Amino acid sequence: MINFIIKQRGPIINYFGFSVVWICCASTPALEMPLLAPIVTIIFLLLHFSIIAYNRDKELKLIIFSVLLGIVVDSGFAIMNIVQYNGVIGAIPNFAPIWILCMWAGFASQVNYAMKYLRGKYPLIGFYGLLAPLAYIGGEKINAVTIVPENSSYIIISITWSISFLLLFKVSEYLMNE
Repeated sequence: MINFIIKQRGPIINYFGFSVVWICCASTPALEMPLLAPIVTIIFLLLHFSIIAYNRDKELKLIIFSVLLGIVVDSGFAIMNIVQYNGVIGAIPNFAPIWILCMWAGFASQVNYAMKYLRGKYPLIGFYGLLAPLAYIGGEKINAVTIVPENSSYIIISITWSISFLLLFKVSEYLMNE
């Protein structure tokens, strides 16, 4: 058992590290601490790159791609009035807030480690993406977001995240096989 834990330390550290990032990022609006999300995410990514990541340049490309995808997805949710984010930058209210983009960065760091078991299992990846509204509901419970109360909002979030999740894995596979 100890050998298994030692062998799996990278994915385990990665999973728990991202869990801390998620909690801190989602708590940022309620705590009114706008620097909390970027600071915790940077610390996590520095640890990720120094302890876990083995293809650092490819990992960085995946994280940058993920943040750009997050800008499109979550800004799109805001523009379409599907999700209202707390903690947005005042001058650009329909832009995805920094704290959620930090989540996208942390989430991308899991694709090749804590979520490596999903590689090539596209129906399962798509299914997990369909569960994304649960994270948004969790964010709603701690006052980070408000989901517009329409059944179609959850369907749009599910489908968008399913596609995004599949896309992240495909981009990761492409980058790691370069």
